[in-house]
Amino acid sequence: MSCRLPSSLRLALAASAVVLAACAPDSVRNFQAKDFNAYLDSLKTACPNMVMGSSNISEWLRTSGDSDDSNYVYWLDQTSRLYYQRISVKEYRNSTSAALGGRSDAPALDCIVRNLPANRSTQLPGGRL
Repeated sequence: MSCRLPSSLRLALAASAVVLAACAPDSVRNFQAKDFNAYLDSLKTACPNMVMGSSNISEWLRTSGDSDDSNYVYWLDQTSRLYYQRISVKEYRNSTSAALGGRSDAPALDCIVRNLPANRSTQLPGGRL
């Protein structure tokens, strides 16, 4: 028994999938981000004891986080935005500290910012803006 969808419905479903993929946070599309992933790996050594509020960022980096943890997903997305220069350091500090319950001048944020590569890309992997 075959179920055939009308072509207009198939087109609408395909368009919806494209729109949803484009709106996915950077943390979801992170698998293509080799330079960003290398930066995150470097933080494991450079910043071994990062804690913001009740969130242990260093533990997230050691265990690749938990995609069901909204704080982890938010931190990863904001850190990606900072890395790709889509938000300023000040915006990163303010948004991350507000979300994780820390201070915008927290040592964890200082270390993350201090270790940003100077020549990092402004282009997201896969050609997305």
